[in-house]
Amino acid sequence: MKKLLTTIAISLAFATAAVRADLANYQTTVSGQSPAYDFHFDNSLSSAVGSATFTANGGATYGTDYSGNATDAALFPALTDYLSLASPNVISGAGTATAIGSMSLLFYLPSTVPNTAYLFSDTDTGTTGLFAFDISGGTSFQLKIGNTTKTLTGTPAITANTWYYLGLTYNLNGTAGGVNGVNWYLGAAGGSLSSGFLQKGGTGNINTTSTLGDAGTFIVGNRRAFNNGMGLGSEIDELTTWSSQLTATDIQNQFNALTTTVPEPSTCALLGLSGLLVLWRRRAFRRD
Repeated sequence: MKKLLTTIAISLAFATAAVRADLANYQTTVSGQSPAYDFHFDNSLSSAVGSATFTANGGATYGTDYSGNATDAALFPALTDYLSLASPNVISGAGTATAIGSMSLLFYLPSTVPNTAYLFSDTDTGTTGLFAFDISGGTSFQLKIGNTTKTLTGTPAITANTWYYLGLTYNLNGTAGGVNGVNWYLGAAGGSLSSGFLQKGGTGNINTTSTLGDAGTFIVGNRRAFNNGMGLGSEIDELTTWSSQLTATDIQNQFNALTTTVPEPSTCALLGLSGLLVLWRRRAFRRD
């Protein structure tokens, strides 16, 4: 009987862990794509890949990640909270108009969606060389590259209490053309992935002289010059950058891994427990 109870306990432990597999699958997929920097924010602000370390400012602390793990995401309780990283190399090609690279992250919008909120920015002063992603008016997502601000049309509606995935791949090396620009991918976890392309050069597109950041301090959760942070209860997680341009398939694989359906612990536990009880009853019957 003691052996049976031990087996049941082990089965329940595995069942409980199973629901966490979605984020684990995501991390495995991302790490398999050879990132330059990979920040999990799991009880640490140091990078899992690369040699950069964030500094917490204001009341920035740790929150609960997409899978419900405590202290495994970066939490910004107030507008003045942010993380800073004084390294020009985290964003590939930062400070140049010929950058090639990729970036992906997860972000959480709290119950009160802020009117204006910066999720990240690769500058901490003014708008020169700005590379940032933000929410405008609480109704649309925007991407800022140098002196260009583009509203990302066709994105999912901004929804409170929701985790989102954001992926960016860019090639600004050259003149205007079908491959020169920024591809964006955005979707609510568990939903569908929207995408679009912002071409470099041409009227209404990314300016040919726009630079991807200012090669200065990288900010997460707050753009200090304007003090527009993510807002009360917002979170950032799984921030990853590459020095090469990922393919659309690479990005889709990330999103698919994140939204992999995993059985609930209660279901797994009941199935495992019922199987063990049937086995135990059969053995007991044979002994009788």
